[in-house]
Order: sequence, then C-alpha cells, then structure tokens
Amino acid sequence: MPTTAAGPCDLVEGPDGALWGEDILVNIIFRIDPKTGVVQEYPIPFTTPVSNVTIPGVSQSIQDRTAFSCAIRTGNDGKLYASNGLRNQLVQINPSTKKIKILQPPVNPAGDLQPFNDITPAKDGMYFTQTTGNVFTFYDFATGGFTNYKIPTPLALPLGLKVASNGNLYIALLLANKILEFNPNTKAIVEYDLPLPGQLPTVVRAEKNGFIYFAMFTGDGIGRINLITKKIELFTSSQLGGLGAENTIDSRGGVWLSYFTVDVLARLDTSTLKYTYVPYTPAAALLNGVLGDIPPFVDVAVNYGPGDAIWFTSIGTNQVGRYKLS
Repeated sequence: MPTTAAGPCDLVEGPDGALWGEDILVNIIFRIDPKTGVVQEYPIPFTTPVSNVTIPGVSQSIQDRTAFSCAIRTGNDGKLYASNGLRNQLVQINPSTKKIKILQPPVNPAGDLQPFNDITPAKDGMYFTQTTGNVFTFYDFATGGFTNYKIPTPLALPLGLKVASNGNLYIALLLANKILEFNPNTKAIVEYDLPLPGQLPTVVRAEKNGFIYFAMFTGDGIGRINLITKKIELFTSSQLGGLGAENTIDSRGGVWLSYFTVDVLARLDTSTLKYTYVPYTPAAALLNGVLGDIPPFVDVAVNYGPGDAIWFTSIGTNQVGRYKLS
C-alpha cells in the first residue's frame, strides 16, 4: 500500500472490474487495477456526528487512524459500500467518479466499539451489523432510510452476514455461537446453535448447493448451515492455533478461509469436504502449510475475483496478494 502502515483489511471486486479494499489502520479506501497492479487511494472524509465527537487538540491525521474500518461490499445499485468502523457509519463510493459519501444511521453510541463488522447487499439495499449495539441494520436505496433490528440473544456480537438465494439473511453471532436467520418479508428471526460450544462464527460469504458457509474464529475451520433443514455442520482444518477470519467461494465450489494467526489459505472442497492448503510465504512453505510462519501477519481478507484468482490482505506487511487459480 502507498500509505505506510495502512493495514489493508477487507476486499471486494467492484462493478468496474477492479479490486477495491479498505484499510483498518488509516481511514482509506483503495482501488487496485488487476492488470497493472497500480494502487489508488481515496481518503474517507472525517465527519463528526453525535456518536463521533472530534477529540480536542488531536490532529486529523491522527484521528484518521482511529476509525478501524474493515468491511467493503458491492451494492446492487452499482456503488460500493464500506464500514466506517468505530464511527458506526456507512460509506458509499461511486466507482466511476470516486466520490465518497458518508451515510449516517440513527445515532447509536454503542454501535461498533470493536474493529470488525460486516456489510452485505440485498436486492433493494444493504444490511450491516452494529456489533456491540447488538443490532443489524438495513439501508434502503430508494428512501435513504435506516431500519434497525434487535438481536434476540443479549451480547450476541453479530458480525458477518449474507443474503442467501432464498432471500433470507444469515448472520454469524460471534459470542452467542449461533447463526441467525432473518426473513425480510415476515420479519421473523430464528437463531440456530452451533453443535459445539466456543466456535465463534465470524464471516458469512459463501453459498453452494443449498448450504451457507461461514468462517469460525476459534473453531479453526469452516461451518455450514442447510437452508432447508437448518442443520449445522462444522469442518475443522489442520491449522493448529489458527484463528479464522473471512471466507469466499471460487468458481469450482471451493470455500476459502483466511487466518489471523497463520500465513496459509485453506480451501474446503464442497464436494469432498476435504481441505487443501496454500502457504502465503516461503517461510510458511517450509513448514508444509501446517503452522505457517511466526509471527503472524494478520491475514484478514480473502476474496475470489477479479479474474480466476484468490486475493488476500496482510495487515502486518501492508500488502495485498493474489493467488492465481489458472
């Protein structure tokens, strides 16, 4: 990344075919041309709603490193949407003009008091989580309005979320160790317990053959929920001490998993339900992809595309990487 200690965190393929991302250590949106590798940076404007009071005597350059934003997705309106981290706002990016607009939901000081939440597109808007506020929120494209929905389980810490092919929304409840299902038509909410305690589901970004797949933080692997029976299955990887971060799915039905603590990409074949591993670095390769290198590089994002490739981030090395599948 051009900016020192930017900390590239989340990635998505944009409507323009480029790779877009958001930094967590400085409040910047970046764009990577997949053909040339040229990186362009777009600072997120600093705003001060009631929930984000400017700290007296602290320069903006420092305050721009206090948002800790790490979520970016493409909307069905042709724009990109990102989290504004602890400021608990939605950031809208026009990929053509590069103009950034800050969207302010109803003020909730308890909204996102930890660095990670998530965003997902719906047909007519965007859903996003307010983790410590224990709600998920819908932003309506047509009206520009926001609607909050409470999580039934207290202190559930809703994190990753995805709208499935059946039209329902699925949310990973990190601390509650559950997957939540929301029907946007009836507004019904149902929570499903993971079959083992302490798995801590994180990000939900993959669907295949009637299953929604999610990453697990302490569960060291990938889980899935059957969209019809609601049965949840867990698949543990071989990465000892691996703390799962994000997941994505490739064109061949493989669900990929990134880790906070090991420099290895894991791939779960949705047909065989077996893992294969790809080391990020030569140091990880020397250990045959079992433990990765030490110290951890804090590899968060994993995204399929642009192209037939897996893109990933490394906060520790301030880099974005690409693993070509063909």
